[in-house]
Amino acid sequence: MAEHPDLIGDSRLGPEFAVRFLPSRFTADGEAIDPEGQRTTRLACPACHLEVARPLYQIPPVFFSILGAPASGKSYFLASMSWKMRQILPSLFSVAMTDTDAVTNARLHEYEELQFLNPDPDKLVAIEKTQVQGDLYDTVNMGTHSVQYPRPFLFNLQPMSKHPNYAQSRSASKVMCLYDNAGESFLPGQDTTSSPVTRHLALSRCIFFLFDPTQDPRFRQACQGKSNDPQMLPRANRLARENSVRQDTILLEAIQRVRRHAGLREDQLHQRPMVIVVTKWDSWETLLPGVTRDAPYIGLPNVANKVLDGDRIATVSKQLGDLLRQLTPEIVAAAEGFAADLTFIPVSATGRAPEVDEKTGSLGIRPRDMAPYWVEVPLLHAISRWCPGLIGTRASQPQSASQQVK
Repeated sequence: MAEHPDLIGDSRLGPEFAVRFLPSRFTADGEAIDPEGQRTTRLACPACHLEVARPLYQIPPVFFSILGAPASGKSYFLASMSWKMRQILPSLFSVAMTDTDAVTNARLHEYEELQFLNPDPDKLVAIEKTQVQGDLYDTVNMGTHSVQYPRPFLFNLQPMSKHPNYAQSRSASKVMCLYDNAGESFLPGQDTTSSPVTRHLALSRCIFFLFDPTQDPRFRQACQGKSNDPQMLPRANRLARENSVRQDTILLEAIQRVRRHAGLREDQLHQRPMVIVVTKWDSWETLLPGVTRDAPYIGLPNVANKVLDGDRIATVSKQLGDLLRQLTPEIVAAAEGFAADLTFIPVSATGRAPEVDEKTGSLGIRPRDMAPYWVEVPLLHAISRWCPGLIGTRASQPQSASQQVK
């Protein structure tokens, strides 16, 4: 990417973007020189011309995809998950999680600040739903047509000095790429050549499907008299803007896209894991008696860092899976017919039910009341499985300390 101020106006991205060029001159340090003689260090994709963060050329990336129906709580989930991950990864697991590119993660920063760093902690706030267009997408002119690409959130994951694999940080470090799409992107017919915004699913190491119990009438009926969450009220009494679509339709459409773009047969199981993340746990937790909010981390003898309690996660997954089989069997059937490795994890991105704003009638939560729990567990579980060397998991059989962090 050109650095000289006169080299503005790229053929594929538009007049406000710096010119992309194929370098033919370099400095003594190997850095490219643009056509006007300016030294440049920023990189771009030769095909689409979009900027590529330099760490992606230096550290192996790992891709995760998050999907769910409109209003399923993806934005709240992302904000709370990233905030908690920034706190607990260094303190409990000796893993640094930093922004690969602050510009790319700017929207996520806004979400975090709104909920956790708000100067007015008593004011009701709400995160706007993910849009099908806007600053989470990039539009590229491919000559006769334009193509819209999703913009991922990027994070560096790196062992810290107290981590047992600190000496092997070069091989253990990863760039984590999180893709989030508006629920409308998974409606049938929305995956096109000019808008291939969900094709990252076929490359993802783990797919997170967010299931929202408050959108399901069977869950709402089961929670009658057991929940004070306004989202659990009968559908006819809720705001018109919260009209939902069938969540199994979203899941089945996503499964079909993965099969199509990954070249899988209809009777072939996907070998990468899927996590069914059941959101808004605080509103339906009475349906899982005996499951506590305590974080599933444990310590090991003579080991400074925590590890995931794999047995407890598996136990909770079984209990939650049984509940879903009872209330929403079509969701479980679709997931089990697709993924060979399936886990069910409950989360609460806020820790409590939202309040109704008396002036607007909309739902919101006060930042001082934010107390998410288990919201980071799905991602920690995926990292422990697909990013070897960063986070350990306690197995059913005893292992040595060196085996705990693979």
